[in-house]
Amino acid sequence: MALTIKEHHGLFSVAGSINATTAKHFQTHFENILNVSGDLTIDIENINEIDEDGINAIRVLYNNALNFDRGFLIIGNVSQSIFESIRSIKVAA
Repeated sequence: MALTIKEHHGLFSVAGSINATTAKHFQTHFENILNVSGDLTIDIENINEIDEDGINAIRVLYNNALNFDRGFLIIGNVSQSIFESIRSIKVAA
């Protein structure tokens, strides 16, 4: 499934898959937003798949936000497997 990103009042809703095919676009898109706005909130409630490439893209965004003192927030109700994958980023960072 493709990746769709929509913005509404500074909240970025992501739908579809963050995987080997879409992860680089996801990362680049949100790196640019972090650089311009300084803060980033991503709603991943409509993500149905995230693989290791997707997790690595989020990890890079998280680390960049930490290194440059930027706000970074992931929100949304997700499956247990996606939750555990995302949760592992903070532990590993």
